[in-house]
Amino acid sequence: MIRVKGLKKRLSDAFLLEVDDLVIEDGERVALIGMNGSGKSTLLKLLAGEWTPDEGDIRFEGAAEQFGYQPQSPYCFRGSVEKNIRLGMQNDAPEFLETLLTDCGLSDLRAKKVSALSGGEKQRMCFARMLAGEWPCLLLDEPLSAVDITTARMLEEVLVDRCRKQGSTLLMSTHLPAQAMAVSTKVLLMDGGKVIEYPATKDFLSPKSDFGKEFIHQWDIR
Repeated sequence: MIRVKGLKKRLSDAFLLEVDDLVIEDGERVALIGMNGSGKSTLLKLLAGEWTPDEGDIRFEGAAEQFGYQPQSPYCFRGSVEKNIRLGMQNDAPEFLETLLTDCGLSDLRAKKVSALSGGEKQRMCFARMLAGEWPCLLLDEPLSAVDITTARMLEEVLVDRCRKQGSTLLMSTHLPAQAMAVSTKVLLMDGGKVIEYPATKDFLSPKSDFGKEFIHQWDIR
């Protein structure tokens, strides 16, 4: 379980993140969504401990204390795709690696050097490396932003399937409403550094706030 209380982080005179009260239960998959600059990445950086809050309290309890974090620009180690993924593995069974490479569409790239990968291939490799850790809790910041739509759909299914099988808690930021709905059980809608709504995914298309209604209308989501 993750508990956030009275969280504040000022990044500039114009931006203040404020999260009064937020609880993420074990096994929930939460999509953080909002326009650019809404506070999604800031919240994830605070949860991951990359940044320190100005005020407030963040508590990871139980299994969620063991988490993996993938920032928007994940780091690639020198060497091959396979080497990078192996560095994230906690399960050294050969069949585990083979399944992960297949599921993430990386089998044909396993021997390719990182320096020769495209931006989308690098992001896909880092995504697979994060899944290789079998973390009880995943904090993912726009992890599929550089991959094509077809690949993104495939990886969304892989992510949801692994979270379900492992009982993992997920917090994932995205700017795409369709992706948010595909991976989540709840949606955290943000604007101006604040949580506007936090509905179950099935209720996301029936927002209560004016901003939520405008956001849904803008994206023409049905």
